[in-house]
Amino acid sequence: MPQHAPSSRTGRSWPVRVRVIALVVAMLTLGLVVAGAVTFIVQFNQLDQRIDSELLQEIDEVRGIAEGGPPGSAGDVPYTDLRELFEAYLTVSVPGEHESMLTLIDGTTVFIPGGELPFELNVPEVKQEVQRVYAPGRATITDFTLDDHELRMITASVALPGDTREGVVVVAIDAGAQRRAIWNQVGTYALVALGTVLVTGATGYVVAGRLLRPLADLSRATATIDTEDLTQRVEIQAADNDVAQLAHTFNQMLDRLEAGVADQRQFLDDAAHELRTPLTIIRGNLELMEVGDAEDVDQTRTLVLDELDRMKRLVDDLLLLAKSQRPDFIEFAPVDVQLLGRELQDRVHQLGERTWETVATASGTVLADRQRLQQAVIQLAANAAKFSEPGSRIEVRLDWAQPTAEVIDTLPSPARRYLVITVQDRGTGIAPREVERIFERFGRSEDHRMVDGSGLGLPIVAAIAQGHRGTVTVDSAVGVGSTFRLWIPAEM
Repeated sequence: MPQHAPSSRTGRSWPVRVRVIALVVAMLTLGLVVAGAVTFIVQFNQLDQRIDSELLQEIDEVRGIAEGGPPGSAGDVPYTDLRELFEAYLTVSVPGEHESMLTLIDGTTVFIPGGELPFELNVPEVKQEVQRVYAPGRATITDFTLDDHELRMITASVALPGDTREGVVVVAIDAGAQRRAIWNQVGTYALVALGTVLVTGATGYVVAGRLLRPLADLSRATATIDTEDLTQRVEIQAADNDVAQLAHTFNQMLDRLEAGVADQRQFLDDAAHELRTPLTIIRGNLELMEVGDAEDVDQTRTLVLDELDRMKRLVDDLLLLAKSQRPDFIEFAPVDVQLLGRELQDRVHQLGERTWETVATASGTVLADRQRLQQAVIQLAANAAKFSEPGSRIEVRLDWAQPTAEVIDTLPSPARRYLVITVQDRGTGIAPREVERIFERFGRSEDHRMVDGSGLGLPIVAAIAQGHRGTVTVDSAVGVGSTFRLWIPAEM
């Protein structure tokens, strides 16, 4: 059966801007719903508790009047007549805005409050409900619907000594009217919450668009960037948020990539230029060589081998510089400084007939690559021998030192203390305008163009120093000599 490749088209996901706003609106909506629900549930519970408290308070008031007795009675003699008690009670008790009362004796209405009442309790429906829930010696609270009123009603039995009749006090409060007032608040809250969500969503959509604009610019920039054109950058209005900072970091990465690509291109151009010369010499001599002339063949062979050796050294140096960009270029291990000084002393005196002096005032250990340090110092010593007269003095020193202002300005995170390996000569020196150039690949002083060399020695020294998170500095004066210092941090 034929195999079908999976489709590369997938459902288009929502933009980050929409997803962020949707999440914010959803969380805000959930928060408002939960807060509103909790608030209004508490209000409804408090309303029911307040109504029950008011109903019980009315019954306590009846009991208080009954125990206090008729006005003017001697010794606070309790009431003995239900009719007198109910009359006294309704005389002093005024129904509230949503409240009505009724008193019964043996099931017959005795008194009802005067004035305009929100609802009438002296109706058969209420009396039937009273008869249903009545319990002698108790007060019962029930919910009862009368017409359009949702009543919370208490039915309390009243008994007096000396009066055998059954007295009942009925007090009802229209809980529905008060609940409707709360429900009106719920509606108002819902409208306000909806408006808040809409305003927040609209405002957030605009603000998120501005905040996330660097991401869109970043997407467009990445779509147009390739190795042929690394000049595109993301436009940043203000780097005061994380997204804009991301774009700023991306631009910095592009700066490094552009510099690296340009450096590689220059490196290849320089390498091609440097290799072209020996190849041209080899080809020219081979073309002009007299095959039958043994002496000419021998001279040409010697010249070709010499040029090939020079090419090999050049290629080796190029490979070393290329390797300096790899993480394993420097293999850190504890290095005994005094032992390093003795090893350098044994090696540098073989570089030429000079007066070599090696001084190691530093002691202890440093975390470094011993072989790379030897390689860098020997390269500096070889340069010192190359540009100085036979018999002149060349000094190699190993000292602990604090970073100078030049070192602090050069390194992003300078250490507190450095192992400084100094190579000082009394040679021809370097002109100030040439100091920066000598650390460039194939960069050589104009005054020393005729001196043999590839122009890669000092760049290798600089790469070794950078691999140790250090640097190289130079002080030089024409006709006086040069002092190169290799700064290796004591602590990584």
